[in-house]
Amino acid sequence: MKTDHSIEVACPADPAFRVGLEVAHWPEIFPPCLAAKVLEETEDRQKIALTARANDTIFSWESERAIDRERRQISFSQSKPSPLVRFMNGTWRFEPKDAGCVITLTHDFEVADRVSGVVDGVSTREDAAKFMLDSIETNSRKELSAVAERLERERWRHVFEESLVIRQPIALISRLLRDAASWPWLLPHCTDVQVIYDDGRYQEFVMVVQVGDVEERIRSVRVLAPDRIEYFQPAPPPALREHRGRWTLTEGPDGVEVVSWHDVVLNPAFWADKKEREAAKQHVEAAINRNSLGTMQAIVAKLEGSNHA
Repeated sequence: MKTDHSIEVACPADPAFRVGLEVAHWPEIFPPCLAAKVLEETEDRQKIALTARANDTIFSWESERAIDRERRQISFSQSKPSPLVRFMNGTWRFEPKDAGCVITLTHDFEVADRVSGVVDGVSTREDAAKFMLDSIETNSRKELSAVAERLERERWRHVFEESLVIRQPIALISRLLRDAASWPWLLPHCTDVQVIYDDGRYQEFVMVVQVGDVEERIRSVRVLAPDRIEYFQPAPPPALREHRGRWTLTEGPDGVEVVSWHDVVLNPAFWADKKEREAAKQHVEAAINRNSLGTMQAIVAKLEGSNHA
């Protein structure tokens, strides 16, 4: 039995093809996929093990995958098939089209000779065929939609950082970065902080900041360490769909290098009719880096002022 599913995405074929190759990340991307492992890999071959939900049942299997990088095609054959099939083969194809590409997923399978007792409600080969067709239909659509969503997310993702070397003790710099409650007193762009939770290791707060001409309320959840603070924003400002970042402090011969690193995904709906995508990324980077650098400069001013008081 053969099936064929496809989707058109506004993304070049090469990054789409990479998603098909990066099997270890599939549980993060594909809703049906519960576990994925690459057992063996060469330039033109993969052996993988998968566990996925099929309808309301969980199946595991192993597949051999032949990779044609020039044609952007991945052919697979289940070397240890899932329980209801005698064999399962198929192909992922990533074909350029206009400014994007078409992703096609095909399956070719035959049900096993003995299927009774394997899955609740399946007692005949006809039952097994219907079960597999329903599962392939549901999962293929979910997987292709998930690839499209992942690729769209990557188009609007932007990673950047700002840094400054500060000639002050690392412990003092860390203390000011960790003490969010004092930021309205320390930082010119922060007008208020409401601390929700802080046990010295984990921290959650809502801060009111000035980003350009706009005042924003931003909730942050942070993990604190002496030389590192990692955080994410559960509900970022309207311009963003996601924002996570970190502060790192590294001692060197010239002082402590403080780096503010950001990984953001812009909100396409917010930027529609405002700026072209790359210009929007640069606008966000400039605004966030301006506040990051302002934080570092405020720390310098505070610590130098304390030293001369």
